[in-house]
Amino acid sequence: MKENIAIQGYAGSFHDEVCRLYFGDSGNAVPADSFNILGSMLSTGKVDSAIMAIENSIAGTLLQNYRILREAGFWIAGEKYLRIQHNLMSNPGTQIMDIKEVHSHPMALNQCLAFLRQYDHIKLVETEDTALSAMYVRDSKRTDLASISSLKAASLYGLEVLEEGIETNKTNYTRFFILKKERQELDEQVDKASIYIRIPDVKGQLLKVLQVIDDHDLNMSKLQSFPVMGKLREYFFHIDIEFNHFDHYKKLKSDLIEFTHEYTELGIYKRDNSIQILTD
Repeated sequence: MKENIAIQGYAGSFHDEVCRLYFGDSGNAVPADSFNILGSMLSTGKVDSAIMAIENSIAGTLLQNYRILREAGFWIAGEKYLRIQHNLMSNPGTQIMDIKEVHSHPMALNQCLAFLRQYDHIKLVETEDTALSAMYVRDSKRTDLASISSLKAASLYGLEVLEEGIETNKTNYTRFFILKKERQELDEQVDKASIYIRIPDVKGQLLKVLQVIDDHDLNMSKLQSFPVMGKLREYFFHIDIEFNHFDHYKKLKSDLIEFTHEYTELGIYKRDNSIQILTD
């Protein structure tokens, strides 16, 4: 029986592609118009899992999604990195010089500005989703509209790809979390932990935390701060820790708890080693 997987966007979106790559034939993508709606679908049990973009190598961290994670208490069961390629597409027979408007998600438009600035006559129109933009262009039947979407979207909606790979930065990756409503039983292959800690507003306290991590010789792959609501000069820190043996992480956790007001595990999972592509 297939799992129902909430994705932000529609068929042909990058979330949809991650669903296919991670779950294969066992996953059934269920569209959500926003990340808040996606979170609600998972919280209420309308879906079994959810896929949520969490950071991009160009745009940075999606802070509002960390808020959703923390407030809902979701469990990170896995991660996936996806190379983001943007493509210009329109209805068959369209020429670039005939295009009056290009529709896409604002992040996609911003990541393709170097290419788009070659064509001063084109108006950029922000939309909710890259795949919905492709669908809109298809339904319009117009040859003066184009979208920036995935190659999968072009195939799904019968559009002609005018230019492939128009993103300015070719090392454009997005990291996605695979989410469950509640904590899951750990697989023996786990080698990464995502945690929240809250530390006292005391001089040098964060430095002590970082020193403990270094003393355990583990890799901290992410550190992100968030203000504690209603607590002046007090912060949560999201930390991703990579390890080779789970026992090493458990020893680190035992030592870190001594320096924190709060220690919350968001997920312990198998890391996606395709991140190595970023440094090739």
